[in-house]
Amino acid sequence: MPSRRVAVRVRGGPHMLRVAEQAARLLGGDVFVAPALALDGGRDSVGLSREERARNLHGRLRFVPAGRPPPGTRVILVDDVITTGTTSAACVAALSAAGVPVAAVVALLAAG
Repeated sequence: MPSRRVAVRVRGGPHMLRVAEQAARLLGGDVFVAPALALDGGRDSVGLSREERARNLHGRLRFVPAGRPPPGTRVILVDDVITTGTTSAACVAALSAAGVPVAAVVALLAAG
């Protein structure tokens, strides 16, 4: 799940990339991390409704070809918090549109 640039700076780096990389190390085997989406602009989604989140993301998620997994790879989308599910759904849609089917979405927390 991509973060806004300002959020990455405030957090001291891409926190979910670090979480995904650590999970991959612990799982071992043929597990690898490939950031396949980028977020261009938009505002912080904290406090936004489902509809506001959807508008905020519209046209801002971009597939990063260097993150394309090999054909047949089971892709797991990793997120920190699922609040409304809008961001996860938008990311799954963006990956699917790029020909990258998502097998599962995993989150650290569910808000609510």
